[in-house]
Amino acid sequence: MNTKEKILKEALTLFAEKGYSAVYVSDIADAVGIKAPSLYKHYKSKQEIFDSCVEVFSKRMEQVRTDLCLPDTTNAEVNYQTADMDMITSIAVNLFMFYLQDDVASKFRKMLMIERYHNPELNTLFENLFIDGAVKHEEKIFSDLIESKIIKKENPHIIALRFYTPIFYLLQKYEMHPDMVEEAKQELTLMVQEFCNTYRAEEH
Repeated sequence: MNTKEKILKEALTLFAEKGYSAVYVSDIADAVGIKAPSLYKHYKSKQEIFDSCVEVFSKRMEQVRTDLCLPDTTNAEVNYQTADMDMITSIAVNLFMFYLQDDVASKFRKMLMIERYHNPELNTLFENLFIDGAVKHEEKIFSDLIESKIIKKENPHIIALRFYTPIFYLLQKYEMHPDMVEEAKQELTLMVQEFCNTYRAEEH
């Protein structure tokens, strides 16, 4: 890990612990083990560091979306033509584990949760990534599944809300209990199975 990468890593850790507003460039430099003037050789400002954190998170999220064949990715269409309930469970569990355990995603989410109460722009970013934006992605998934006659023909937005809400709830429940990951996965699996029993099309 080079100095520039270490700056991002330590900055995101501090942002997750204290919030963006409460962290100073000197704090980041101290965590990295360099002087503030040396940090400015890599980043012009704290804002530029934050923008780089957003870019890193976005790339991680896009990779996960691609790996899971979510909508708007190159391999989504083939996957959704053969989707089943096991796939829906797998999507839920893998997204949950990404947000809960990925070093970048979990810290980025925690930072935004702290800062959303102090910074309207960061609150908007939080809502776009983890509330409204997340539901829109789920809505696209269920629209595809309805079209494929895998899910009952009902309002895809409401279905998305009912699918995503337990995931968001469990993130809040288990993020302070890393030793209970297996319990979290089991609870989520049961929730998804109940969801599937409710919304599965009869022919499936």
